Formats: sequence, structure tokens, C-alpha cells
Amino acid sequence: MVGTPVRASSDGPALLTEHGLMEPVREMEFTAHFARQDGEFAAQAAAVAVTQVIDAPVSFVSPVLDAGCSASRCLLARSAADACRIVLTADPSGITVAATDDVAVPLDAGDPAGAKNLPLLAVVDGLNVHHGPDGHVWVVWKGSWRRTGPPPGDPVQP
Repeated sequence: MVGTPVRASSDGPALLTEHGLMEPVREMEFTAHFARQDGEFAAQAAAVAVTQVIDAPVSFVSPVLDAGCSASRCLLARSAADACRIVLTADPSGITVAATDDVAVPLDAGDPAGAKNLPLLAVVDGLNVHHGPDGHVWVVWKGSWRRTGPPPGDPVQP
């Protein structure tokens, strides 16, 4: 992997849980870069790195990790770029996992250059494949928060 895989404090409180973002955070993004020549193994390591910021049961993290691995595999089949990245973006609506060969443009919710505003070219195994006007490929998975119980701080009903 290239660079620092995840920007998060390892000794701080959980930033993401299966119930959503922890207050006062409204949205966040984690990125892990990987070199194409290292192939699928490096892509999977990048997906693991970004999912490590989620403090949730395996039943919640597992589909997010699977999406990261599937998105990176789909990207590697469609791009010849030397460097790629996995981006996990969380906002109140859910989690987005994207694999892209665009290593400069973030996936910020308000960023018009991100995959959000690119035309959808294909859907492959539940993944949306986008091509930017500059030739970059974005493979995107969107998931909702799963509530397996009352949100943190809610009283448990007898």
C-alpha cells in the first residue's frame, strides 16, 4: 500500500458504528491507496484498512468489506492505472465504498467532480460503474446503516 492507509486516531472513540456516525460528526471519509502492480491482494488490504474504522459487529462490517473487495476487483478489470484507491465515505444516509483510479479527487458529498455526478455506465454485480470525462473509472457501492437494536443512548423498552 502507498502512504498512510487510514486517517483516524487509534486510541480515540469509535467514529463509525453500525448505528451511524457518532455526534457531532456529520460525514467523514477514509482513503487507502494501493499500487496496481500489487494486484488484488493490495486492494483487499486497502479495503480492510478503511473498514477498520468501523466499530461494529462482523455482521455489519462484513458486507462493507466484501463491497470494498468487489469494487476493487471490478476496478482492476477496467483500469490500467498505476495507483488506485478505496474510499469509504459515511454520511447520515449510509456508507459508500468506492474504488477508483482517480487518486486526486475526493468523494466529498458536495464535490461535483466525484462519482456522485458522473453518468452511470453499467451495473456489475450490484456495483455502479462510472467513467469520468477525464477517463477515470469509479466503481461504487452504497449501503444503508443497519439498526440491530436501539441507537446508543436510547432507553431499552421493557
